[in-house]
Amino acid sequence: MAKQPNQKESPDDEKRITLLERLRNLPLAIHRWVSGSRLRLALASTLAIIMVGSTFAIWSYLAHLAVEPINLVTLEMALAALDAQDTSKAKNLIGELQQQTANTKSLGGALFVLGAAKEFDAIKEWSVDRRQAMHLVASRYLTKARQIGIPPGRESQLLFLLGRSLVLGNQPLAGIPILEEALLNKESWTSEIHSLLADANLLLPTPDLKGALKYNKLLLTQPALDPDLQSQALITKAEILGKLGRTSQSRETLEHIQETHRKQARVRLLLGNLALLEASNMQPGSSEQTEKLATALSNLKEVQQVDQRHGELSRHAMYWIGTCYEAQGNKLKAENQYSQLRKIHGDTSAGLAATLAMADLDRDKNRPEKAFAGYRTVLQSVGDPVTYSSSLLPLKTLRKRLLRSYRTYVTRNEFEHAMKLVGLIEPVFSVVDVIELRAKTHRKWAEHKQLEGNTEAPRQAKSPVWDNRFHYRAAGRAYENVARLRFATRQFPEDLWLAAENYFLGHNYTNTIRILEEYLYYESRRRNALALLRMGQSNLALGYLSLAIEQLTDCIEMYPRDPNIFQARLECARSYLENDQANLAEQLLQTNLFGGTLDPTAAEWEDSLFTLGHLFYNQEQYHKAIRKLSEAVQRYPQAKEAMLARYLIARAFHSASVIPRKNMDSAKTESDRHKNRQLYLDYLAQALDNYLSVKRSITLGEHKDSAALNRNLLRNCYMMQGSVLFQLRRYEEARKTYANVTTLYQQEAFVLESFVQIANCWQRLNQPVKARGTIEQAKLVLDRLPADTDFKLATNLNRQGWELLLEQLGKW
Repeated sequence: MAKQPNQKESPDDEKRITLLERLRNLPLAIHRWVSGSRLRLALASTLAIIMVGSTFAIWSYLAHLAVEPINLVTLEMALAALDAQDTSKAKNLIGELQQQTANTKSLGGALFVLGAAKEFDAIKEWSVDRRQAMHLVASRYLTKARQIGIPPGRESQLLFLLGRSLVLGNQPLAGIPILEEALLNKESWTSEIHSLLADANLLLPTPDLKGALKYNKLLLTQPALDPDLQSQALITKAEILGKLGRTSQSRETLEHIQETHRKQARVRLLLGNLALLEASNMQPGSSEQTEKLATALSNLKEVQQVDQRHGELSRHAMYWIGTCYEAQGNKLKAENQYSQLRKIHGDTSAGLAATLAMADLDRDKNRPEKAFAGYRTVLQSVGDPVTYSSSLLPLKTLRKRLLRSYRTYVTRNEFEHAMKLVGLIEPVFSVVDVIELRAKTHRKWAEHKQLEGNTEAPRQAKSPVWDNRFHYRAAGRAYENVARLRFATRQFPEDLWLAAENYFLGHNYTNTIRILEEYLYYESRRRNALALLRMGQSNLALGYLSLAIEQLTDCIEMYPRDPNIFQARLECARSYLENDQANLAEQLLQTNLFGGTLDPTAAEWEDSLFTLGHLFYNQEQYHKAIRKLSEAVQRYPQAKEAMLARYLIARAFHSASVIPRKNMDSAKTESDRHKNRQLYLDYLAQALDNYLSVKRSITLGEHKDSAALNRNLLRNCYMMQGSVLFQLRRYEEARKTYANVTTLYQQEAFVLESFVQIANCWQRLNQPVKARGTIEQAKLVLDRLPADTDFKLATNLNRQGWELLLEQLGKW
């Protein structure tokens, strides 16, 4: 019913009208509120943008849900694809699974699938290098999966695949315990695991032939073994027995394989190797060896005919044919065979072995440049030893061959070549091994230079001496570096000792003391007495007498039963002599000689006797000196100190003549004068005889091990012989003796003294003109001497002093 115009509105109607009016006025009110200030306007704009964006996002999400089909990927789907050997699908599913979810619980399973797929793909790979690399990648995936955790029921499969990937990736040492653990599960891979374990033991750096044979026998005992697999296992067994040297058992094993396999290239190759091995154990050049080598060659050549693919077996046969030619002594044929193999298959293991064989031949033919080019090629081809694998030239064999070449160079004293080879072999040897080889080479080099210095011509003797010290010091540095690298091992104290010994032999006494102090800190039992002895000797050489005496005394007192105390007494006596304590030195020497515990055949007894004789000589106790030195020379005529001792005996007689000469002048009676004169003449005669004896021994070439010393002694004997003859008033003989000096030593400063003595002889012979002529000759010699001549080394005057002296003598 329509409302009448005059009818009044109810309260509800009024409220409804008011609400509608407010709603109509709301936009206007909002507009007025918003436009009231800039802040309100900014807030309103921001709110509007947020509302519009949220609306759009919600709409897009709902639309996406409406059009996207639900297709979730699970780990079980990837595992099923893996079981079906569909590795591509399995890897794709894992990729989708990782995009679909970030659940870490499935990470171990995903890694297992990726590793297993990589392992399956590696088996199908034709390239040897790629196959090995893929096995290594698979082993890393599987190792990580094992650490994180994999789905239940897959543990046995993981162990088998991980062990196989490690072995085929050339990491047999890590793969063997994994495969042995896999054997405990008694799964269906038992035969393959036994085969892999046999191969793994053969691939070890030091092949475990007995371990390989054990697993090979287990493989052969498997029931219902495939005939082809059984034949291959028998061939592997025969190869192992051959490597063990059991050639007859190896041949018996080959007789049990199937007839169809007996003519296989692998069998022919094995028969050739067995014949070659048997020939190597026979008398070289014998008819039996010749026959065996012919058999080996026949089998090896047959390999190339049977192997229709001309693959690895043919290449191996080519290498062993070259080895047969070497055994026959036909180096040219061997070289041609190796050269052909290297040119055709240089990047294979057989080509690598041929390159090494060629290098060895070049070494033996003294062609170092070609030899080192070959060694360098081989070592560069090895690359990382972790991934290196070669049944023909395993790492252990390669190392042996390289060490053999190294020892050949050292034996031939070709130390530069040996050192060059050591610098090349680091890829297949550890850093410690390389540095240790350098140390040994320097040590051998030093010993050779020392021997060379002892036999060198006099004027060239200094160079080898300094060379040998350089190499001893280099050996010391190398052994010290080895010690630092092996600090945490038992060998550390031994390395320190070797460093100290070589420093000592190289006369590097400061480093000797430094290393020995460290050695004594770490080593509490061995060589302590000897270490104190070396420290004392080093401080004595450096002139630190107090320290030397202290350390040598400690050695004597702390280790009274150690055999090194005899040398310690001797060195301590020398320290006392240097410190002007002759009485203490004599006591120590007498203890060595007469203490009753040291045998006269000992080197320390010999040195003590010579040293005591020197002590008496230096103390001007000439009669005691003559007695002790004569005893020493008589006991040890070939000792290196014997020649100097004989010279000192002559000097002792010469010096002892001074006292009767003085007594003769002061004698109060004719009887005393005659007695002293006779004693004086006897001493001079003894001195002359000994000078002549020493000179004769040196001239005839005795004691060549002291060439530099002998040269100085020869010069002194000429001068002293002339002096004795002059004292005996045998002036003509004295003049001729001095004349020999002027002829032999024209370029040395001390020859000037000989000219002066010749002039004195002419004066005694009443020949003043000849005396002045001799002085003029001396002036000419003085003028010809180099400007840098050090006169103080051999004379008591400098150049100016000699000029003045000769000028005065020329006025006679």
